[in-house]
Amino acid sequence: MTGSAPAADAPRNEVLGYSPLHQLQLLADDAWLATGDDPYFLVELPDAVRDGGVVRISVELDGEHLQRPCLYLDSGSGWNESGRVELLPDGPRHWTALACVEALAGPARFDPSERAGRFRLGMLALERVAPAALMVELLARDAAAHPESAADVLARAAAMAQSSGHQATCEWLLAGGPDRVREPPGSYAGWIRLHDSPTPAELSALRSAVRALPARPLLSLLLPVSGERHDLLQACVASLRAQCYPDWELLLVCDAQTLSTPMRDAVDAAVAASSRIRIAPAPADDAAAWNLALAAAGGAWVGVIEGAPLFAPHALAALAAAAAARPDAGMIYSDCDRIDAAGRRHAPSFRPDWNPDLFLARDYIGAAVLFDVGLVRKAGGFRADHAPAMVGDLALRCVGLADATPVHVPMVLSHWPDGAGIDLAARAEARRAALRGHLGDRVVAVESAGDGARLRWPLPAQPPRVSILVPTRDRVDLLRLCVESILSLTTYPDFELVVIDNGSSDAEALDYLASLDPRTRVRVLRYDLPFNYSAINNFAVAQAEGDVVALLNNDIEVISPHWLDEMVAHALRPGIGAVGAMLYYPDDTIQHAGVVVGLGGVAGHVYSRQPRGSTGEEGRAALVQNLAAVTAACLVVTRSAWDAVGGLDEALVVAFNDIDFCLRLRKAGYRNLWTPHAELYHHESASRGSEDTEEKLRRFHSEVAFMIERWGAVLHDDPAYNPNLSLAHGAANEFASPPRRGMRRWLDDALAGMSCIRRQ
Repeated sequence: MTGSAPAADAPRNEVLGYSPLHQLQLLADDAWLATGDDPYFLVELPDAVRDGGVVRISVELDGEHLQRPCLYLDSGSGWNESGRVELLPDGPRHWTALACVEALAGPARFDPSERAGRFRLGMLALERVAPAALMVELLARDAAAHPESAADVLARAAAMAQSSGHQATCEWLLAGGPDRVREPPGSYAGWIRLHDSPTPAELSALRSAVRALPARPLLSLLLPVSGERHDLLQACVASLRAQCYPDWELLLVCDAQTLSTPMRDAVDAAVAASSRIRIAPAPADDAAAWNLALAAAGGAWVGVIEGAPLFAPHALAALAAAAAARPDAGMIYSDCDRIDAAGRRHAPSFRPDWNPDLFLARDYIGAAVLFDVGLVRKAGGFRADHAPAMVGDLALRCVGLADATPVHVPMVLSHWPDGAGIDLAARAEARRAALRGHLGDRVVAVESAGDGARLRWPLPAQPPRVSILVPTRDRVDLLRLCVESILSLTTYPDFELVVIDNGSSDAEALDYLASLDPRTRVRVLRYDLPFNYSAINNFAVAQAEGDVVALLNNDIEVISPHWLDEMVAHALRPGIGAVGAMLYYPDDTIQHAGVVVGLGGVAGHVYSRQPRGSTGEEGRAALVQNLAAVTAACLVVTRSAWDAVGGLDEALVVAFNDIDFCLRLRKAGYRNLWTPHAELYHHESASRGSEDTEEKLRRFHSEVAFMIERWGAVLHDDPAYNPNLSLAHGAANEFASPPRRGMRRWLDDALAGMSCIRRQ
């Protein structure tokens, strides 16, 4: 199929024809399905644009979650990164780019996205542009966006135009030269500039929209004051006074008589400057002081601010909107970063949506949390038992009493100053003590795990039988290692090992299978139908004896004796669905530390190929947590949860059956979980091979299409993965550009009408 559309009112445009070349399926007219993470079209270029020069590229393209559409131009060395031109959105369904190109040697390649999904593609066109006019246009755009650096950029451009010409200057401007003056490419500073910097006009419009509302909830903020850093207090107060949202009060919790003179002066100045700021007298006991301040708070929501952060000017408006939209939430938290003495933001903390097991392992929600004031009082307020972690202790108690799960606002709303003097080690130890008191005998132990905690959950006095299911075909070297490592190392007391032979023909493999003795807890089942991973495991589960099922690849090697104890203890907890493990390649790099749904298209692994012992983003690779999905290469689940969703879907023969299974468990109300404390080697797909034949690729693409059809938007919104992080292939934990949710999208919605904010 070749597609193009007439150029209605752009006579200088050369409209280009295109045809599908890779991972693309035509649905209807201009509607397409990308079946993988590398879809592309062949684009024919007319002679008029082959001579090179400055061109403007225009594409009519629409899709819900497009990732980095681009055009590859061939100047003689084929399609490669040196000829890559990234497109940027320029209105509804319209993407554009400007590029300086050499003479073109062959057709171009157009990549509509870096992920699987549906999209519409209309006209694709090139227009030649005069370099001098373009240089003026680009300089004017840059000066309007960055007036503070306009003089420097203009001087640099003028010198370059004088020495190298207009086209070379355009190349420098288009290649991000001005940005390199301001910040390095791909940096957090660059991401902030593009996606987290509301303009003065937008903030003014937000203030007007908020003021026009007939009623707004009052937010009460408690700020403990101590130490010598009066400058931090002054900056924090200034950021609150600059808020677009006016309905807040600040209670400064302090004993004025014990403050240093500069700090007391700062407190007095804050109180004098605004009627919304007042002192909450503090006795010697911090918990008593905070409870007195809580009693004096007049708002429906209360926040305790430790460390005197700076708040983004839209922060309280975003939190108030969340409070009004979800009054049953009980707790509201957001993302944050750090800020140095020069005002440079760094080290962003992009948090997941509510993740109860990660919250037990680490207080990831931070220290700027809004609590429903009624819930705080119901929980008994602040307690002195675990003083360095009083807010974390309160959060633990509130979670158990709230009617609904806490709400996450995926925006960077607070900036925490470097050197604020918070003793993180003392806080982590105090929180572990709070966990012991909160959980009591529900856990065997609460141990240190970095700056978090490892909770050891108990097994019943009579642990249930586990059926370990291992499909296999030939490759006796792998199977022998798998079986013997299970039998020699596994400490779990009651398991059966069921090997499912799917058509082995190798004589040595058949001899080994025949040698397996049921008296050693091993039995062999025959499955003589064509390979279908889902059908094989469904067949085995139907004949399994255990109340718990463990799916295991035949290329898995047990290396931690308590792997099954750890996974079963989690699987038996109420509400837990699939439990996944930490898997390593034989070279001791990470193969599986959990799955992000949507990464690279349908799903992808995080922390892949990082060294064993890596702790990942904010320590998450070393902490138990809830994830949308885990791999079935090593997966434990109760028989009741398996039966509740009907096992694996046999329409998925090879790929994504585990992802689909986990998503169905989550839809049924289960929480999937990953633990780093069950460690195994994975000699990945050694017996099945790679997707390297036309038949295998066709089957793989059909399974991609199946997942997109069944799960749709779910693949773009993994609750365990922040929407400010990229879903592009190979870009786990890099910045999303643009974010799937975030400041810009929220601000657009807010300016369209702040009807979500109502009086509590």
